[in-house]
Amino acid sequence: MKTLTGIALAALTAVVFSTPAAAQVRSEIELTRQQIQTERQALVTAGMELTDEEAAKFWPVYREYRAELAPIGDRQVELIMGYADRFGSVDDDYAQKMLDEHLNIQQAKLEVLRKYVPKFLAVLSAVKVARFYQIENKLDAVVAFDLAASIPVLQ
Repeated sequence: MKTLTGIALAALTAVVFSTPAAAQVRSEIELTRQQIQTERQALVTAGMELTDEEAAKFWPVYREYRAELAPIGDRQVELIMGYADRFGSVDDDYAQKMLDEHLNIQQAKLEVLRKYVPKFLAVLSAVKVARFYQIENKLDAVVAFDLAASIPVLQ
């Protein structure tokens, strides 16, 4: 995952920070997000080692969980796009708005994570739920690292 996702995110971020064609950029972002989601699901599948019975219960909750996280991911994309649009000319007011939105995005994600713990516990053991959250955390860390490496700091 690291290689494909890293290459995809690096290429995508390069496009975002160098191309004014918003429609093209959004299309490429969506394609990259779909690729990451496919890779994520494959890695969750491999890491969870679910029985057929567990899988039958887990995957519907997982799909609901990922669907609830999707709009939060949309907000993250909008934040990055806004930064890219203003790259090199971000003033204090916009920097404060970016910071506030970043923290709001993190809070919204945490709320979803907390909301789904009991839902996952209803279909899996606590050990497997903890394993799932570890896998998710590791996957999120890879994506965050690749984004951080690709997005230039404020000037």
